[in-house]
Amino acid sequence: MEYSFSSLIETYRRLWMNRSLTTETLNEQESKTLLYETIAKELRDEMTHPRTRQSAEVKFYYAVKRIMNSDLSDHEKLSLIHIYINVMEQLKQ
Repeated sequence: MEYSFSSLIETYRRLWMNRSLTTETLNEQESKTLLYETIAKELRDEMTHPRTRQSAEVKFYYAVKRIMNSDLSDHEKLSLIHIYINVMEQLKQ
């Protein structure tokens, strides 16, 4: 699946408006790196107090549910979900 990571960063921002991501212009590789790191951080629930953290599987479920219930295009939804799956597989290794 081909992605434009620069546009997927913007798609991610639309879904998670409270996430602080860089505002500077990034190239494709930098956008990919930022998106993967941000999603990994989200799935590890790093922004939550350690005693209230949820498992990566629970966070994955909530993320996919939010994506599917959004008004994004089908292509954007599939692209983001595919990236979430890739990150989840990396975390589980």
